[in-house]
Amino acid sequence: MQFLAAFVGLVGLAAAQSDSLSSSSVSTVSESSSVSSLEPTSASAASSIVSSNTASSLSSTSSSASALSPSAASGSSSVALSTSASSATSKPTAVTVALDGSAQFTAINAAIAAAQNSAIQSVVVQAGVYSESIIIQGTQTVTISGPTASSYAQNQVVIAAPAPSGVVSFNTQKSNGIVLRNVNLTNTISSASAKAPAFFAYGSNMLLDTVALVSGGIGVYQAGFGTTMITNSYIEGKRPYTLYAPEPD
Repeated sequence: MQFLAAFVGLVGLAAAQSDSLSSSSVSTVSESSSVSSLEPTSASAASSIVSSNTASSLSSTSSSASALSPSAASGSSSVALSTSASSATSKPTAVTVALDGSAQFTAINAAIAAAQNSAIQSVVVQAGVYSESIIIQGTQTVTISGPTASSYAQNQVVIAAPAPSGVVSFNTQKSNGIVLRNVNLTNTISSASAKAPAFFAYGSNMLLDTVALVSGGIGVYQAGFGTTMITNSYIEGKRPYTLYAPEPD
């Protein structure tokens, strides 16, 4: 009986140890399972965070690049437009005249009108005898000049016409003035009793420099009103009214 009891005790002890081992093993497996079940979750989360950060960074970089690109393009376009505008607004500094057609105009009258309409202040006349009378229509200041000469005797431009109102005259009372330089004016009217001005001034700020005023009639120079300065020039006409400026009313 004692032997049997001892045997039964051993069997019970063994069973208890076996249960204990099983419990430990289960516990270990359970912990292992917990660990292994946690690892993929952590890895997945980490992967998600990395992916999210990378995408966010790339998106930000892309947005920055796209924000910068239009500005750069716009800047480049602005420079190009500015250059084009600058080129487009440039204009000639003088209107040119030549009898042989080698310049912009063959007639001085047309050249002066074009210059005044375009706010160009200079009309350059090439050598020749121009058979026309000049009528200043606009108010814009303009300089009419022939080739450079040191005296009226060397002038290469002559404007000659039988003009009772003047070889050069004005059709405006508001002229801001003209400069006539290195050009000779000849009124070809031959009657000694007729008024035949070479220059009829009507306006302020007139300058005749290195010119010859010649007339076969009366009043080679006449003025309606205003101020005219004549320098380094020659004047020839019939007496008694070589220079004629009527008294104001």
